[in-house]
Amino acid sequence: MAKKKKKQSIKINNKVKELMNGEPFDEGIKYLSEDVLVELTMLLDLKVAMLTRKEMVRSLRQVWSEGNTQLRLHIVNYLEQMGIKSKKVEINDKVSYILSLLENYEHNKEEEQQILSAFIDTKTNKINEEKITNKLNYIRQQKRMKFWEIEMDVMFNSLSEIEFYYSYEFEMNEETFFKSLLTTTESIKSDLLLGEDEERIKVELEHLKNSAIYKKIKEIESFLEIVKTDHRYLSESEVIQLIRSMPPEDCFYEIDIPLSIIKEVISTIDSEYRVTMQGNSIVVAKDKVYLLYGRELPYRAVASYGRTLLYRNIWREEILPLKKDISHIKTEMKKQFEHNIKDIEDELYQLSLGLDIEESVIEKFILQFIEPQVSSALNLKIKEKVKRRIVYHFMEHIRPIKEKRRKEELLAKTIRDFKNLFPLARMLKREIYFHVGPTNSGKTYEALQALERADTGYYLAPLRLLALEGYENLKSKGVGVSLITGEEEIIDEESTHISSTIEMMSGSVDVDVCVIDEIQMINDRDRGWAWANALIGAPAKRVILTGSIDVLDAVTKLCEYLEEPLTVIHFERKNELKLLPQPTPIKQIEEGTAVVAFSRRDVLGLRQQLSQRYEVSVVYGNLSPEVRREEARRFREGESQILIATDAIAMGLNLPIKTLLFSKDNKFDGLRRRELLPTEVTQISGRAGRYGLEEVGYIGALDAKTLETISSKFYQPLPTLQLPFSVMASLEHVMLIGEILETEQLSVILNFFADNMEFEGPFIAANLDSMLEISAIVDEYRLDLKTRFNLACAPASISSPYIESVFHRYIRQIEAGTTVEYIPPRDLPKFAQTNEMMLNAEDRVREISLYLWLSFKFPELFPQVEEALKARVRLNSFIEASLKQGNFVKKCNRCGTALDFTYRFSICDACFSKGRRGNRSNNRGARNGGKRNSSGNRRSS
Repeated sequence: MAKKKKKQSIKINNKVKELMNGEPFDEGIKYLSEDVLVELTMLLDLKVAMLTRKEMVRSLRQVWSEGNTQLRLHIVNYLEQMGIKSKKVEINDKVSYILSLLENYEHNKEEEQQILSAFIDTKTNKINEEKITNKLNYIRQQKRMKFWEIEMDVMFNSLSEIEFYYSYEFEMNEETFFKSLLTTTESIKSDLLLGEDEERIKVELEHLKNSAIYKKIKEIESFLEIVKTDHRYLSESEVIQLIRSMPPEDCFYEIDIPLSIIKEVISTIDSEYRVTMQGNSIVVAKDKVYLLYGRELPYRAVASYGRTLLYRNIWREEILPLKKDISHIKTEMKKQFEHNIKDIEDELYQLSLGLDIEESVIEKFILQFIEPQVSSALNLKIKEKVKRRIVYHFMEHIRPIKEKRRKEELLAKTIRDFKNLFPLARMLKREIYFHVGPTNSGKTYEALQALERADTGYYLAPLRLLALEGYENLKSKGVGVSLITGEEEIIDEESTHISSTIEMMSGSVDVDVCVIDEIQMINDRDRGWAWANALIGAPAKRVILTGSIDVLDAVTKLCEYLEEPLTVIHFERKNELKLLPQPTPIKQIEEGTAVVAFSRRDVLGLRQQLSQRYEVSVVYGNLSPEVRREEARRFREGESQILIATDAIAMGLNLPIKTLLFSKDNKFDGLRRRELLPTEVTQISGRAGRYGLEEVGYIGALDAKTLETISSKFYQPLPTLQLPFSVMASLEHVMLIGEILETEQLSVILNFFADNMEFEGPFIAANLDSMLEISAIVDEYRLDLKTRFNLACAPASISSPYIESVFHRYIRQIEAGTTVEYIPPRDLPKFAQTNEMMLNAEDRVREISLYLWLSFKFPELFPQVEEALKARVRLNSFIEASLKQGNFVKKCNRCGTALDFTYRFSICDACFSKGRRGNRSNNRGARNGGKRNSSGNRRSS
């Protein structure tokens, strides 16, 4: 049977290729006219949303691909009867070639025309004598078939079988009737119709017809024996009615039975069964109820049967397997449902381990998602996305519970009372003195005098430069002193005093006096934690704070929290400050003036303008403390007449400034650009008119708008700083949180500290943005948590690509446990000639600071301290010479054109315009399939 079907399929495909000019159906159909496509679609009753060529071709291809022989025959017969030919034409004259092949055979004019019609659309290289022969034989056979179809009143199908309708007698108990049925003979021999003996052919065809009729009669008799006597499901009248109405082409045991009769048959098995017909299937369902956590969930057990299968079972009086099938389906459905529920329960229990969540809570949570789905679908199947939704929402439900539990565990193990993290300071019964006053009031001088008189003491400076000055001042007075900063240590084993940056405070050795300079910095977003640690933890019997009036209220409250006495000593400014009534144009700046800008670009831009008339000193953040100190010395001793500085001038530079001018009234603070605050205006302005050198200090601006803003801020009272203040995560905090969270990812730990840590007292977790940036880098390496934490505290400015690349190199070598060599710069010219050379030198100094800082944390891995210090001296000399002599320029990154330092971009206007034109050309090229790259984006320098 399979062999016969395969043979039939081959014949159909060959026939299609003949009709489609040698193309298979999928290719040839796209060349048929739209009218033909519409008729074919309607003939096959295809469900097409819109009768567009695309949709009809797609649907017909799908029908053909399903391999239904009967449907394929319908398609082929229709195309053949309509004389359809694909419109795909190869534009070549093949007539003469086809006729030359045909000359080898006897043929008539009609056959010639049919051969030409058959091959005119076929490619020439696919036409050969064998195909012509086969086609000629086929044409003659078809002609003979047409003759015998008329002669015998029959039809030949594509399998060379004879089909004809014949009236058969159906003898029932109550009624005898006749029914015309399609009767099919066996296939005729392929050469039978080509013979010339018509009488013999007729006899052979009659014999085939008679054999087919006899076979059909026997089939009817066999069928009637089953159905006409006491049929299990159908009455005789129903049988007669169904046979009479059956299509002549149908098989007996697949005669359609109306749904109403099927429902009656199935109701005799179980009256609660629901029966529907869906396409070629009959669906039997029964309503059920499943009890989940005491709640009844309605569902249906559904069995689907092919219509012909169920018809066959009914006609043959076989027992219908509905009860058995429905019961099996129900059992399997419940089994799978219970398995899925158990999986969900297990996963939720696992997620909630240690949270003391009651079983009823989990059951209620599952039920609220499962009940709507089962009730709406009437099916016990749980979709995977529903499982995921349950788990997701449960995780969201328990997230705050878990965070609360973790938080409770953390706070249970750590010391929430921050002051008790400094036990030595708590034992000393400290006295705190606060020298409150504006700049140039002598408050810091008096504090340092008390430190000098003390037997032992600390000076905690806000800057490395001030720590170095404090060290040198104490040493010049004969006081034994050591210097400790993040990148250098000068240790005198006999010293009684230590001068250090505030971050390097040691809480383990007690002294008589500790001076904490610039206490108002406790409110700083990034470094304020260091002043908080110092105020709470400095191990000194007497702690002297210096700072401005705006922090007095906060210091008072902190001392109350510490339960330590506070003595406030007020200082007044020793000379007058006056605001200039008019702005000072840049060309009218006098000697002894300091101009304050708020970026390196602006500082160097102003230097470029003023250095044509004056010797100029510059101070900005990228410069090392040594260079800043040298530049300040030049201005102090008259070697330069003008100082241009960033707001670094506000802290630690004691200079003979007669007039201080603001170049702008705004700054970028790392987050946004904003106007200067009153505290900033006051602190910076206070550097004008140094006591003993200039009795009056003048404050002004380069333009009217800036002067107006500065004037309004200058007279505003300083806003009182508000608690709470920031405290930093210590290594102990980090290790503890890592243990609780079961992670060594430093970024995860620091984020948790920032978001969740709470303290007793007026404290919050410090801003950790810079540490988080570095932690994202160090987390990429295989390092222990302590090493990662130390690296995250390093002075690595990853905003500089050079410093970031150096930092990565250092970390890789720390990870490998190999010695890190310091690579000094090559021979330096006398001074920088371009901005890029200057930037590179500044980065190399910052690299040395990083190397020296790491040498204290990892002394065995960073041994070349002397080489780094020597290189720093060379680089500082180079930078200082550049600031004195160099007229280095800023250049366009593309064409090298010199740019003014105030110019905001890294490329000139000409290159920018050229780049934009290039972008437009590239866009056109992209639309035309081009592959050029655009490169005209303008970037800020």
